[in-house]
Amino acid sequence: MAIDTNFSDDIKQNQILQIWFSSSFPIGSFAYSHGIEAMINNKYIKDEKDILKCIDVLTNHGTLKNDFIYIKETYEGYELNDIVLANAASKERYFETISLGKSFSKILKETWGFDLEPNLSYPICIGKAGLYFKIPFDKLITFYFQSFISNLINICVKHIPLGQKIGQDCLLKSTSIVENFFKNSKKLKLKDIGGITFNLDLHSIHHEKLTSRIYIS
Repeated sequence: MAIDTNFSDDIKQNQILQIWFSSSFPIGSFAYSHGIEAMINNKYIKDEKDILKCIDVLTNHGTLKNDFIYIKETYEGYELNDIVLANAASKERYFETISLGKSFSKILKETWGFDLEPNLSYPICIGKAGLYFKIPFDKLITFYFQSFISNLINICVKHIPLGQKIGQDCLLKSTSIVENFFKNSKKLKLKDIGGITFNLDLHSIHHEKLTSRIYIS
């Protein structure tokens, strides 16, 4: 039975987003490091300062900035899946976004009664689902950013390793990075897609050749 899509109530919208971006929502995001594992192995990420620098770069110049645009323009009716996949910096990044998208789509179809097209990247799935279930873009993108960043910080806490206290410090300080990005993001359009995260991108390629690894990407 299809789920009611009229989530106009603020509390209901928050509940839906908490479900989608909860660690109990089985898309397997914990298995992907976005190349962070390779950076930790090569000592580019060693402490809180390095983690926050990485988050800042991804937010303002890399994946999160681009995902913001992809999801925003999906809300405007654009079909951008091919662009998302073409902009994947490595084979593993491509596999990451496709795999997360397939897992998300599977649950949306089987439990929520919403059937997405096959082979969609994760941000496009999120954008289409948010649009279908009438979730305001500002709410959706806030939860999306927080989930993405939390996953990467958790990987650093476990893999560097760092204490839980430092992980929580990073989470709290990352909110200021996201807040500042949102303040300056209103004019971002398709022409602004791109990135200058060379070190992160190269390490996502390097990760493919690691002889011993925990994460898929």
